[in-house]
Amino acid sequence: MKSYLSGNTGGSGGTTASIYHDFESGTEGWAGGTISGGPWSTTAWASKNTHSLQVDIPMASGSAHYMYKTGTFNVTGFNQLRATVHGSTWGGYGSGLGVKLYVKYGSNYAWKDSGWATIGANGTINLTLDLTGVDKTNIKEYGIQFIDASNSSGTASVYVDNVYLWN
Repeated sequence: MKSYLSGNTGGSGGTTASIYHDFESGTEGWAGGTISGGPWSTTAWASKNTHSLQVDIPMASGSAHYMYKTGTFNVTGFNQLRATVHGSTWGGYGSGLGVKLYVKYGSNYAWKDSGWATIGANGTINLTLDLTGVDKTNIKEYGIQFIDASNSSGTASVYVDNVYLWN
């Protein structure tokens, strides 16, 4: 993982943040699963600066889609993984697109996630994953999982931006 910013965020707590992915210079090694296009760095939407990561997903009842980064990562010293997710204005979101931030860790690829949140067309959400109980020295993958609503249809684009660790 590369770090764009590391340091004190101010305030009395002395909390530090480390931004790992802002997609200003490309996909930064991220991939997509069960998608119809992408991923690519785009200026169509961004939560910070001018770029985000975009994939196109075929919306169908209960279908799962992923945007993720694989490798072996050591995030010792951080307690949370955070990301911002946005849905396009097009596509049949139905009753909403389920989203969650996740990590896979250890030799058995144990899974931990942020729990489900829902976005609709043009919706934005900030996700937070508590890393308590995760082997922070042996993370194998992290990313965003999307699950289509039962009444979804068509194709939509989803965007991820500002993926970072927090302690």
